[in-house]
Amino acid sequence: MYGSLFWIEWLDRLDRVLTSAREDVLALSRAVSPSSTAAIERSIRQLTALTNDLRLLDRDVLTASADNLQKSLDTAVFRLGSLAEAHATTAAPIRERLLSAIDTALRDSLYEAAMLLQPSRRLA
Repeated sequence: MYGSLFWIEWLDRLDRVLTSAREDVLALSRAVSPSSTAAIERSIRQLTALTNDLRLLDRDVLTASADNLQKSLDTAVFRLGSLAEAHATTAAPIRERLLSAIDTALRDSLYEAAMLLQPSRRLA
């Protein structure tokens, strides 16, 4: 298990990857291109790696539970994967709903990561 310094580094990487993935989803909502599709696939690989690293971090370091973050990351990776499987020929309304669901999952992951950094509410 990795301790507190690794949590800080991991959360920083997570923030960068989630922010980048949201930008990639926004770009994809404007136009489907090989580069935007490649960016989504890169985001999937990065989030999968971060999710795997999350299992190695010492969860006793932070007082809040990391389970919610784990679930939101799994959802984001799943939704990104479903987008990667969808073809450019998918109807626009369906693609827009899918992109909206992905953006929501990524935003939820950012929120859950922020919740981990809140001060403890333990009684003294």
